[in-house]
Amino acid sequence: MSSRTRIVGAAAAALLIAGLAPASAEPSPDAARVADPAPAAETAAAKAGDVRVDTDTAPDQVGGLIVTYDDTAVRSGLRTATRRGAAAAGVSAEDTTVAITDDVDAVRFDQPVTEAEATEAAEQVADLDGVASVELDRMRTIAAAPVPNDPQFSAQWNIRGTYGTHANAAWPATRGRSSVVVAVIDTGRSAHPDLDAGTVAGYDMISSRTVARDGNGRDPNPRDEGDWYGANVCAPNTPARTSSWHGTHVAGIVAARTDNGIGIAGNAPGIRIQHVRALGRCGGYDSDIAAAIRWAAGVKVPGTSRNRTPAKVINLSLGGRANYCPSTYRSAIAAARSRGATVVVAAGNENINTASFTPANCAGAVVVAATNPDGKVAAMGNGVPYSNFGAAVDLSAPGGDAILGRAVLSTMNTSDTTPGNPTYAQDAGTSMAAPAVSAAAALIRSHGAYSPAVVEQALKGAVRPFPSTSGGTRCVPADCGTGILDLSRLPLSTKAPAARGRRAVGATLTTNRGSWIGGPTSFSYGWTRDGRAIAGARGARYVIKPSDAGSVVRARVAGRRGAVAPLWRASNGFSVPKLGSRTGLAAKPKRARYGRTKVKLVARVKVGAGAVKGKVVLRDGKKKIGKAKLKRGKAVVRLGSRKLRRGKHRITATFVPANARSYKRSTSKKVVVRVR
Repeated sequence: MSSRTRIVGAAAAALLIAGLAPASAEPSPDAARVADPAPAAETAAAKAGDVRVDTDTAPDQVGGLIVTYDDTAVRSGLRTATRRGAAAAGVSAEDTTVAITDDVDAVRFDQPVTEAEATEAAEQVADLDGVASVELDRMRTIAAAPVPNDPQFSAQWNIRGTYGTHANAAWPATRGRSSVVVAVIDTGRSAHPDLDAGTVAGYDMISSRTVARDGNGRDPNPRDEGDWYGANVCAPNTPARTSSWHGTHVAGIVAARTDNGIGIAGNAPGIRIQHVRALGRCGGYDSDIAAAIRWAAGVKVPGTSRNRTPAKVINLSLGGRANYCPSTYRSAIAAARSRGATVVVAAGNENINTASFTPANCAGAVVVAATNPDGKVAAMGNGVPYSNFGAAVDLSAPGGDAILGRAVLSTMNTSDTTPGNPTYAQDAGTSMAAPAVSAAAALIRSHGAYSPAVVEQALKGAVRPFPSTSGGTRCVPADCGTGILDLSRLPLSTKAPAARGRRAVGATLTTNRGSWIGGPTSFSYGWTRDGRAIAGARGARYVIKPSDAGSVVRARVAGRRGAVAPLWRASNGFSVPKLGSRTGLAAKPKRARYGRTKVKLVARVKVGAGAVKGKVVLRDGKKKIGKAKLKRGKAVVRLGSRKLRRGKHRITATFVPANARSYKRSTSKKVVVRVR
């Protein structure tokens, strides 16, 4: 496969008659195309092996138990009992313990044991009276982030450099789920072996045949036909330009396949890409881009087929000048967010305030500025910054300088016009920064089903501070957001928390926190009932309540670090059985005279736990003859003297619980009433 390196970009200048353009940097005069060069040289960034992250414990190395006691008064005696409990499981513990808090001890084994042996010991100790919970005291190690075998990964400072994303630090937790789709609304798709296996069906949303260059309007084929044009074609005094293959380059930054022995690594190599074509010759129309946002999120767009794989993240590496956010964008972004999609937008490349650049000035979007290998504001070849700035910017990410070796390497196509052969090349711009953040958002969504608001908060917290060193233009939060995306600072779970206990009302459940990377400094605990948070349940222990009957109860744990939003991870579930009920019925009198005697029916209901709430339905055989609301477990129905006809009546009472999820129905035995 051939290789070329170039610094290119679309004219992200004023909004022209054709619409918007990709938000990548203008070419530097001295950054001309280079044919078949050697791979770009490494920058002075730190090597991937220098990026240290917490890793999961080696499975056969458990050093002891962490024991929490119910009562500190009995702690001393329980220490001996704890060691005996461990010994009963065949594990020898040291005579001394290490106090962690007033009611928590670390009990060390004489030597590390397997997880299976430690778990058996933990179960023995957990059964002791006075022990609230037991966790395995695992032996942790420090190790380098995984380094893929992609041959050009060494040139990807945008991931592995000091001010790179360090996305590979998150890979022990997730490389991205294939069920998570990132829509790249851009110039479309060109075939590439580093992308094709991870691409789902997309759409060509360009309505103009001239802009689309494929002979028709909107259609299900998002193939990039090339966006080249001649001098003065798009506007007076505009120079000719070659095809950018912008959508292909952006897609590679998000999700180029990794460990496949070729090319580069994407930031989220396990997710899937969906190309939605909205930019063609001279750019793209607002209306087409807004329709693309809607379609990508799974919203129905008239005249198009349904999107069967709606995106959880939508990348917009495009923009143009406008001092307001058009309503078409506002409504499209709001519609996407209502479907659970996070919308990521490039800040733009004109060195202006984002207040004058759209859709970067639209509410609801995560707006991304660009930094260079030194963590400074990304610049043109002459050193002049290009990245837009301002209060709308949420965070920054690697976009690169418009200089060979300091731009971002990704997937590309060889041709100047119509599609040619796949290759790799360097581009610079906020167009390159935005997909790094889109990939991070996809990794977060692969960790759990979080709302766009939680994803945005997590992204803004998972950052490295801007450097204060001299040289270049320094970023400050007021201009460049909260910091530079750094996924080694994002707490993610590598092993789900494990809860234990009996699935019965009144039983106590306990949970451990699982295993985490990203350096969490504290942990939050909670419990859910059928996926919804239980109010007030915020500890590592939970007593099952009657309201939990008939539901699935789970623990949830979140590693906390700084301002990063808590990314909860759920434990195994406990399916709590419904509570039983028993209904009794009495009739007075049991012998009556038609037209003269009234009959009083009294139903009494008892339940396994909790208050009795609901009603009782009375039937004579199959015929309903009355109902009454229960009060303190009792319901009374009085039948008029003509309610029951002459003869023998077999009457039953059925308890209908107000909370049918938690309580079972029950029916009384038949009571015979004779009327003459």
